Amino acid sequence: MAELIRLWRRRRADNFQMQLRYWNLIGKNSGLMFVLYAAVIIGGFYYKRWLDVLPQAFPAALAVTAVLSVPAVRSPIRTFMQPADKVFLLPVEAELGGYFRMSRMYSFIFQSLFLIFFLLICAPLYAKSSAGAASYWIVAAAAIAVKGWNIDCRWQEQSIDGTVPLKIIRFGFSFLFLYGFAGGLNLAVPAVCAAAMLLSSIFLFRRPSGRSLLKWDRVIDMDNKQEMQFLRFANLFTDVPRLRHRVKARRLISALFPVRSFDEESVYRQLFIKTFLRADDYFGIYLRLTAIGALVCFFVNNGYYTALATAAFVYLTGLQLLPLWYHPFPQALAGLYPIAGRLRRRSFLKLIFPLFALQSLIMSLAGALGSRSPIGFLLFLAAGMAAGWLFTVAYTKQRLEKEDVR
Repeated sequence: MAELIRLWRRRRADNFQMQLRYWNLIGKNSGLMFVLYAAVIIGGFYYKRWLDVLPQAFPAALAVTAVLSVPAVRSPIRTFMQPADKVFLLPVEAELGGYFRMSRMYSFIFQSLFLIFFLLICAPLYAKSSAGAASYWIVAAAAIAVKGWNIDCRWQEQSIDGTVPLKIIRFGFSFLFLYGFAGGLNLAVPAVCAAAMLLSSIFLFRRPSGRSLLKWDRVIDMDNKQEMQFLRFANLFTDVPRLRHRVKARRLISALFPVRSFDEESVYRQLFIKTFLRADDYFGIYLRLTAIGALVCFFVNNGYYTALATAAFVYLTGLQLLPLWYHPFPQALAGLYPIAGRLRRRSFLKLIFPLFALQSLIMSLAGALGSRSPIGFLLFLAAGMAAGWLFTVAYTKQRLEKEDVR
């Protein structure tokens, strides 16, 4: 048992050191901190303006409950398990109680910190529209308790087949329990809900899990997904050798861009397009950032801030697309297609700049509709195009040329 506890602590320390190194590189090699700082200032300003014009009839308690329920219910457990553990730790599964107990506590602490972040964001909304704002401490305590219950139930699910109904039950009970406090309902409502949560924990989660073996593949996959989420985020700013790449078919959208030519000027452009559409989640991230940027530009409704938001989202998109250059698929074909490095770089730049231009156009249209200003459209578009050009020529091109020289 003591050796297994030491194993968990060593793995936790190794993971902490790995993340610390990447955070250090992220802080040095990108303007992420500046963008986040600007986003906090702009977001706080418009959040306050939105609260000032919020009608008294706005269902603040329901909105706060809905926002808090998502991070409270979502409870992946970080176990630091590895694929080889299915062979080497399977014989001692009965002795891993302490190991997994520390994993649940670790997950609870870090996810509670994330939940507190949402609690801080929702506090002004709750105070603005709720007569019993002082009871927000009780809402916070209830949210932390719900997080602990979901962590325990999520672990029991790792030994149960067919967990979708259980996830629905967890969300339903968690929402009702939180709304019982946030909505100022009779104390009998959260009390009955707490009793139902306790009974469901015993009869729906613990008893069925006690009659089944641990689903090792599911546990390892859950841990691997959490690690890959961080590594994909880090890969936006620096090269991550440990990152595992995925390929999706996306036949409909990929069919719109068939490979038509293999001449030097176009072969790599087509390869980069295919990689952008199918590999990992470049295409999905681009769509999501464009949609979020359009919404932000529509609701900001301030000329200079909208222009800044347009440029910021173009910059963030550039950071997302830059790892596309290092993807193994196009780079591995450098020997098969011995094309000069300048042509490969030109093909990559010819891909990302039109994407920036299209994104700037969409966000500028949204900003112009929100501000009802045709002149503003030109300002927003100029800001987005300038950010895209600077990222393409002044940053990406120079960086790739320096790397090619080395």
